Amino acid sequence: MKYRDLDIFFKKNVDTGDISFVSNNSSIIQSIKNIVLTRKGERPFNNYFGTGTVDLLFDNPSPVDIAFLQKDIKTILEEIEPRIIVDSVEVLYPLEDTSEADAKINIKYKLNNGQQNFLTQTLVLTV
Repeated sequence: MKYRDLDIFFKKNVDTGDISFVSNNSSIIQSIKNIVLTRKGERPFNNYFGTGTVDLLFDNPSPVDIAFLQKDIKTILEEIEPRIIVDSVEVLYPLEDTSEADAKINIKYKLNNGQQNFLTQTLVLTV
């Protein structure tokens, strides 16, 4: 199955001069990033689109916050992105006593293409 979306960076297609498209896995990865990095309530008329990822960026989240965020990401991806089946979501925040500043979100998913042979893919977002 082929998927095709507009490039969210609105890059210009050098051949046509129009906006470029992204396709297949790049399209799905772009969609997942867009969903996960959008704050809830940021989209007009759709208050439930997005996650709390950005809200926890500069906090020191508790294990409960991390568990809630993992569930939130998995739930919204299952609701909004029909092209994938989410296997797992893992949110890793750096420990307080390290100099590492980036949080990592590992999303394991399979393409929902109607076939029985699924290839599990992992997307690692560093925020």
